[in-house]
Amino acid sequence: MRRLFLLILLLIIAWDVVWALVGVKPLLPWQLAEEYRRHNPDLVLLDVRTRTEFNWFHIPRAYHVPFHHINAKNLKIPRDKTVVVICMTGHRSSLVAWHLQKNGYRGVYNLTWGMVGWEAYKFFTGFLTEPKPPEPEMKQVAG
Repeated sequence: MRRLFLLILLLIIAWDVVWALVGVKPLLPWQLAEEYRRHNPDLVLLDVRTRTEFNWFHIPRAYHVPFHHINAKNLKIPRDKTVVVICMTGHRSSLVAWHLQKNGYRGVYNLTWGMVGWEAYKFFTGFLTEPKPPEPEMKQVAG
């Protein structure tokens, strides 16, 4: 079991290294969290998962275009924006990031480990992407 886990981890790392060699810039979950905290107006989150995956959970303010609908020429994202492409594990998003770069987008990043990494980061750090709701007021009951 341990060997299988190590093999999978090595394959994931190899995948990221290969894409980095062709120019796809990785963005780690904690780096995205920092940009998200800053409310960077030039940051565009492009989620390329299926509708079902997106509806299941997503990062608030993410722009959803399923992987099979991506066309860089018809994408309504200005080319001067910083685009972070997101999928479930980082594989589909790396393909889309590469495609966008080949079509004139310069500030394109692939969210390393995708939503799996993002959710793990949130779990281990307690990072919230939305403000906590206010605590309900406690009314004193006269008795």
